[in-house]
Amino acid sequence: MTARKTGTVAARPAARPVRTHHGARTLPPTIRSTAMLLLNEELARARTREREAEAVNARLALTVLSARRRQRRARQVARRARVSNAI
Repeated sequence: MTARKTGTVAARPAARPVRTHHGARTLPPTIRSTAMLLLNEELARARTREREAEAVNARLALTVLSARRRQRRARQVARRARVSNAI
């Protein structure tokens, strides 16, 4: 007899839905391996990293936009000061 690998599930015959005394069917239990659960978790982590990277880029774009706006206003103020001093 060989040792089973961690995270594997032995094959079982297909379970038929069980009928309760009211006639409603209950579904057979779901069998998921550890590998499947870890795969889903890794996918969720990857999506989270992507969203975080997008948020960083969005914040950087807003920072650049704000700096350009402040620079433009500073040029306008300087130009107005030169015009008012020239009069």
